[in-house]
Amino acid sequence: MSIRAKVMSAKVGALFEEYCSESSVHGVRFFVGNQRSACVKLTWLGVFILSLVGCGVMIQQAYNKWDRTPVIVTLSEVPTPVWDMTFPAVTICPEIKVLNTQYNYTREFETLQSEWYRNKGKQNRTYTVTEESIGKMKAIIHHCSGIYKNEKNFIFNFNHVPEPQLVDFLKNVSLGRRSVFTMCSSTSDARCTSYMQVTVTNEGICYSFNMISQQQMFHPEVLHNEYKYLDRWEDEALGGEGPAEPLLKVAGSGLDAAIGFNLIHYPLKIDTSCVRGRGYKVLIHEPTVYPDLSKRNIRLSVSQTLTVVLKPNIMMTAPELSRYSAQKRQCYFAHEHPLQFFRHYNQDNCELECLTNYTLRRCGCVHFSMPHANGTRVCKLEEAHCPADARGVLFIRKQHRNGTEDYLQQCDCLPACSSVRYDLQITQDSHTEEREVRTSIETEVELQARLQLPVYSVLQVYYQDTHFIPAQRSELHGLVDFLANCGGLLGLFIGVSLLSIVEAIYYIVVRPISFRKRKTDNGEGNEIC
Repeated sequence: MSIRAKVMSAKVGALFEEYCSESSVHGVRFFVGNQRSACVKLTWLGVFILSLVGCGVMIQQAYNKWDRTPVIVTLSEVPTPVWDMTFPAVTICPEIKVLNTQYNYTREFETLQSEWYRNKGKQNRTYTVTEESIGKMKAIIHHCSGIYKNEKNFIFNFNHVPEPQLVDFLKNVSLGRRSVFTMCSSTSDARCTSYMQVTVTNEGICYSFNMISQQQMFHPEVLHNEYKYLDRWEDEALGGEGPAEPLLKVAGSGLDAAIGFNLIHYPLKIDTSCVRGRGYKVLIHEPTVYPDLSKRNIRLSVSQTLTVVLKPNIMMTAPELSRYSAQKRQCYFAHEHPLQFFRHYNQDNCELECLTNYTLRRCGCVHFSMPHANGTRVCKLEEAHCPADARGVLFIRKQHRNGTEDYLQQCDCLPACSSVRYDLQITQDSHTEEREVRTSIETEVELQARLQLPVYSVLQVYYQDTHFIPAQRSELHGLVDFLANCGGLLGLFIGVSLLSIVEAIYYIVVRPISFRKRKTDNGEGNEIC
C-alpha cells in the first residue's frame, strides 16, 4: 500500500471514530475505542445490524400499507338533509308498445303470415299487405320478444323491404302522453309534467321524469342528428319551446312529499301481440344517468298501486384523494375520465358507451337506443339479435369464458367519486278485487263494455327520512402518516431522528472536505471548517 493510501485510510479511520464517538445513533459508539475488545465491538455490530434489518422490514410493511390501501370509506359526521338533494329521475317504460289506432300490427301480421304460407312454393306470389306496411311491421318487431326474432320466422324472407325511419315511427305508434299519464302530482311543484321527457331506451319509447336535457346529457358535436334521445314533453300551450326547467328538488320526506303518477291504457286500443306483459317497467336513477332498463328495473302491473320508498346511498370523496391514482381510490373524478358521447361521467354512462363501442365492433351496427356518431349504421331487423348477443358477452361473466379479451375491463368503468344509489322499499296493492268478483257473473256484453273502460295504475315515490348519513372516501395513510411511521420505527430500533440523518450526511459529505489541519508553532493543528 502506498504512503498516500495509508494516509487516506488513517484519515477515514479517524473520521469514522470521531462519528461513532459523537453520533446520536444508539450503539455505534461501541464500535470504536481502544478500551473495548474486538468481541465487544463485533457483538454490538451484530446487534446493530439485526436492529437495522428489523427496522427495514417493518418500514417495508408500512410502505406497502400506504401504497396499497391509502383510502378508507367511513360515514360522514354530519348528516345531509333531504331537502338539499335533487329528486331522482324516474323512467317509466310501457310494456305495450303500439296503439292499434295508429297501426294495427296484429291484423297486418296475421294477414301477411297466412298469405306467405298460402303462397309458399308458388312462383307468382301476391300479397295484399303493402311493402310500406311490411316495413312498419319489421320496425315494431324490434320491440317484440325473442321468438319473433328467431331466424325461422317468415318475416325474414322480406329483408329486402326497407324499414321506415325507425325511432320516428316508433314514437308515432307508441302510447302517447295522453294515453299513459292522466295526472302527475307533486307537493313541491304542481307542474311536475314540465319535468317529463320522451326517452329512447333499449326498451323502446319511454318517459323520464326529472332528467337533464339532451343538450346537457350529450356532446352535440359528436352525436348524430337523425333523431333525439331526449325530447322535452311540454304543455301543448308552450309548443315545447319554453325554457328548460331546473331539476326538481326534494320537498321533504314521507307520503306528504311524494311524487305520484297515474298511468292509464284502454284494453281495446292497445296491441298486445308481441309483448309479454301489459304493465310498466320503472327505473329510478340519478338525473345525469342515461337509463338502461335491461340492467335493472322494477315492474308496475296494471290495476296496481306501486309505492317506492327511497333510501339514498350517498358516496362522497375527499378532494385530497385527487393526488392518488384512480386505481388506488377506485373511483374517477368528473374530469378524469371524459366520455365520447356523454358530458357527465358515471359508471352507467361509461358502461353504456362501452357497450355501444363493443356492439359496433362486433356487429358493424348499433341498437337504435345507443348513442352514436353520424355515419354509424343502426341495426336492421335481421341484425337485431347481434346487439343482444353483444350485451350478454360483455356483461355476463360466465364460469368458462371463451377467449381471454375482457373488453369491459379495457373500458375501465370505475364508479364516480361522487354518486348516489338508491335502496328501494317496495309495496304493491291491487285495485282488482271488485272486478274479480264481477268477472265470474258478467255476460259477454258486460265484458265487452268493461273492456272499453280504462285500466289505471298508480306509482308513488318518496323519501323515507328527512336526513341521511353519507359515506365518504378519505385518506387512511397519507405521506405524513408514512413518514411518522418510519420515524417511530427508526427511533424505536436504533434511535435515529431527522437530525441523526443530517448528522450522517455531514460526516459523509461536509466533514471530509473540512478535515484539514494547519500546522502551528507548537505543532497542533486547527480546523479550517
